[in-house]
Amino acid sequence: MKFKTSQFLIFILLTIFIYSCSNHKKAGKDNFVINGKLFNSKICTVTLEELTIKDRVKLDSVKIDEKGEFMFKHKLEQAGFYILKIDEKNFITLLLDRGETVNISADARQMAITYKLEGSKGSEKIHRINEKLRQNYVKVDSLRQVFEQSRYLDNFVEIKNNLDSAYNKVVLDEKKFVKSFIDSNLTSLASLIALYQTFGQEPVLSEKEDFIFFEKLSDNLIKKYPDNSHSKDLLVRVEDIKKNIEAKKKAQELLKKGNPAPEITLNNTSGEAVKLSSLRGKYVLLDFWASWCAPCRQLNPRLRKVYQKFKNKGFEIYAVSLDRDIQAWENAIKTDKIDWIQVSDLLYWQTPLVKLYDVESIPFNYLLDKEGKIFQKDIDVDGLETFLMTNIK
Repeated sequence: MKFKTSQFLIFILLTIFIYSCSNHKKAGKDNFVINGKLFNSKICTVTLEELTIKDRVKLDSVKIDEKGEFMFKHKLEQAGFYILKIDEKNFITLLLDRGETVNISADARQMAITYKLEGSKGSEKIHRINEKLRQNYVKVDSLRQVFEQSRYLDNFVEIKNNLDSAYNKVVLDEKKFVKSFIDSNLTSLASLIALYQTFGQEPVLSEKEDFIFFEKLSDNLIKKYPDNSHSKDLLVRVEDIKKNIEAKKKAQELLKKGNPAPEITLNNTSGEAVKLSSLRGKYVLLDFWASWCAPCRQLNPRLRKVYQKFKNKGFEIYAVSLDRDIQAWENAIKTDKIDWIQVSDLLYWQTPLVKLYDVESIPFNYLLDKEGKIFQKDIDVDGLETFLMTNIK
């Protein structure tokens, strides 16, 4: 990385500040103190917030003095996470405990990138986590620039494939780092930041595939911090994950090919209850969709063609909508000219059928035989049409 002269001077100033704080306030046994200095700042307000397990709670705000300095002192009962911010886009995350005197310096224009601190091991670990994440985002941004510059070239497809491969390597690097960090810091609350890390829109660790990291971190944190709200919250989450994994196993066992499809009784748009079992004697496509699901809506015209071709020959569609707005649901039915069975409890993803039928995304379906038994899971439209052509005379 190349530094401009001004950046180098700022780095020197930040470092000098960290090691020249002897005249600043110091923490007592039941509180923490933050001594801060911001460079390149006008007179501005710095806010301290606590990250609870449910929300962000504002604790205090102070104006920096003419030297760019500020101080926070806060009494606390347990180690916890805090946000030090100038605004919503310019902040740093800290992990603070009783008795910690934290000295922080930063360029006020980019606190997250430039800050230096001492006096808080937990906060130093969070800094390391976020710095690694930032480095990988820089790599992704470089890939994005190449993508934009290459999109109209003749060999764009080849370039895109290489970029996809490079992006996947960056994601794997972030995941490898997170796993290694957690393994090396199983008794640090800072590992919670790593555990819940996201990269882009996706979590780095999956509750399903990487459950072992959730479990072992919880086991260690609850031993060290048995009364801490954050460790207790993770324990509850781990127990929920276990229950979901067990429920998923039961659902998958229940939904094996040849097993009877679990009964569904839901109301249609007229408020009339329709049972899935009432369709015995017909081949049935049990279709999960929603008005807000773009891929579902794109699929409906193709389903309609198949339905029109076979609806009078022993085929029916029983569509379960994951909508929550009845008007949106009814409008989609009308717009897409759907004339097959439509039911919903309007509970969105909270409907019990999501777990009962192991629905992770939509559109999603099951093809049932004439006895109401599961024949195939998630069949595509072409496969459905081929099946019906072969089995319906």
